[in-house]
Amino acid sequence: MTEHRIRDEDFDSTTAMLREGVRQVDIERAISEIDGWQKKLEASGDPGLQPIAGNLRELKELLATEDPDVEAIGRLLVDLGDQSQAVAVSGTASPVADKLQLLSRLLTEEGRSIRGEELPQDTF
Repeated sequence: MTEHRIRDEDFDSTTAMLREGVRQVDIERAISEIDGWQKKLEASGDPGLQPIAGNLRELKELLATEDPDVEAIGRLLVDLGDQSQAVAVSGTASPVADKLQLLSRLLTEEGRSIRGEELPQDTF
């Protein structure tokens, strides 16, 4: 089995997209980005990453519907942020922990924003 490593540069397009704000991103672009991450995580063989891949699959399906459930999308983004944070602090992601922390924060902020939740003052 070939080892699949996630590198720093793998995060760049995703964090750039999240910084634009998920409401500003074309659905096709978002689905493509999500699909890429889902495949990377599934191919990693790491059992700790499979729940994240599952949530990405669910997010992709929600986005592909004619009338996406905004509340469910926001919830999944927050869940993905929490899951990413857990991986970042676990020590298993040490080479990319900083990028993963940023991704986690952006996912959580965007998820809360979509759901209309107030962001804590210390997020900025």
